[in-house]
Amino acid sequence: MHNQRSDLVISPATQGDCRVIARLMLARREDEPRFRKLARSPIRRFIYERWVAPRFLSHRADAFRADIGSELAGYLILLSEHPSVVVLDVAALKRFKERGIEDRLLAHAEETARQREYPYLRAVLSPGDVYTVECFQRAGFQPLEFRRWEFVGTVTACEVPKGIKMRPLVGRAAVERRIHYLRVELDEVQPAGRELIETHYLPRRPSLGQSFELMHDGEPFGFLSARRERKTYVLDLCTLPEWWGDELEVALVAAFPTAAAQAKEAQVRLRLSTTPHAEAVTEPLLALGLDRIPADPGIWFKAL
Repeated sequence: MHNQRSDLVISPATQGDCRVIARLMLARREDEPRFRKLARSPIRRFIYERWVAPRFLSHRADAFRADIGSELAGYLILLSEHPSVVVLDVAALKRFKERGIEDRLLAHAEETARQREYPYLRAVLSPGDVYTVECFQRAGFQPLEFRRWEFVGTVTACEVPKGIKMRPLVGRAAVERRIHYLRVELDEVQPAGRELIETHYLPRRPSLGQSFELMHDGEPFGFLSARRERKTYVLDLCTLPEWWGDELEVALVAAFPTAAAQAKEAQVRLRLSTTPHAEAVTEPLLALGLDRIPADPGIWFKAL
């Protein structure tokens, strides 16, 4: 059990504080993919630390400092995006770890969200950061079911399954049909925090590649978008729940990229948007020679 600090004081960060917090945040997170390239470039890092991050923290976000006596012990960064307040970062400085400071800061985040009458808190957490994940679990957060999974590897050519046709989609029609099938998946899953998913995580613009509505014997059953990134075919797939793991769905994953490449083998990266869909299709895709990996960091939320 962590000791709660009665002498901890949480207050809004000043502009000068924001410069300090920006340096601390980058130092703490420089191993994360989105910060790694920035951290390797001295010029970009200097610009980020000196101007970009402090300006963002002081003008767009809500930054807070936590003090014990006259010492900075931790910080909290929030961003209001209705219907949720986003915890962009929360941390206790190294010498103040294991003293319950993150717990107090997350309680402050919840209080802030309630004052603004926002119904959710949410955060993006790296699964490798066990300490931070445990802090969010203690605060009552849970992972959002709407999470992209990838199946990556090389597939061997096979024929497009009989009866399957692909109707090309463009522009707004492509977005609408993709959203339709994602909502069908959500209806099947009935995830907690669906309002968050509808607001923040459904697509708003067409895919960068080609888009198709999948038809079987004239009946629509799913959506597929495809683009080529160097030698890899990136596929985004969503289908009716009764098709999850079906042999025709699995065969399509191998048939489309090899037919497009006009080759006996092709590298593929298949993306699915819900964990239950990924669970249903994992065994046959592993048998196909693909590896399953999470495509995004975990999205955690708390309903208020």
